[in-house]
Amino acid sequence: MVDSSGVRLYITPEVRKYDAGVIELGLEYTDKMAIPPKLEDFTLSGYCIAECTAVSIPSSGIEIFGSQLHTHLTGTMIYTKHVRDGQELPELNRDNHYSTHFQEIRLLHKPVRVLPGDALITTCHYNTEDRQNITLGGFSITDEMCVNYVYYYPKIELEVCKSSISDQNLRSYFKFLNEWERQRTSPEQPVSVNYNGAEWTPMRSRVLHQVYEQSTLSMQCNRSTGERFPGDWENRPSTKVLYTLPPPARSCSVRVTPSS
Repeated sequence: MVDSSGVRLYITPEVRKYDAGVIELGLEYTDKMAIPPKLEDFTLSGYCIAECTAVSIPSSGIEIFGSQLHTHLTGTMIYTKHVRDGQELPELNRDNHYSTHFQEIRLLHKPVRVLPGDALITTCHYNTEDRQNITLGGFSITDEMCVNYVYYYPKIELEVCKSSISDQNLRSYFKFLNEWERQRTSPEQPVSVNYNGAEWTPMRSRVLHQVYEQSTLSMQCNRSTGERFPGDWENRPSTKVLYTLPPPARSCSVRVTPSS
């Protein structure tokens, strides 16, 4: 077999009007977000909160024209919601039948304008029915991620707008597991040791999901240099959708015939 694939590079002396950039949305690459084993469906959400876009996006906004959704081996579905002042707007991207073996940068059918103060919520669904132990967040293919790499213009300083559960809330949860459920967890132990020290029953998995949903956030609101934008990014409240998007109108017509 001869591989004839490659890259074709076009060069022009004329500088284009806009520089494009990439922003990472979703969850931090950290073991703080984990998925219990033996579950048909477990969800995690990563937030780009309004406070971050308010200090990083210019008043004219940015135009998102492309999106690459990304998880590892247990991901089954991923989508990013767009929220403005509590109102859910049309989704930025969605894949209801996600496969890590078929990833692509998708051009959006219509560019999405994101304004300062908007929030973006990236949610991933996972199936761990064939796993014996908890799956930690991380860089390995056997770990997990939940990311949407969005392509936009004009280029700004914001490069990473992602979240994880706050350190304080996670320590409190591990303390609760030890004191009330006699699990081998402790606020003083590393996160991965605590997750692996618990017995993950269906009930305990449901409680963990509730903890993720209700806890405050540790935010990454970062420039491309790795520096955070000015602000307090620990123990931030998650974005709440106050007004959901109405379901799409049905395109089919209904014919009613009178009965005889």
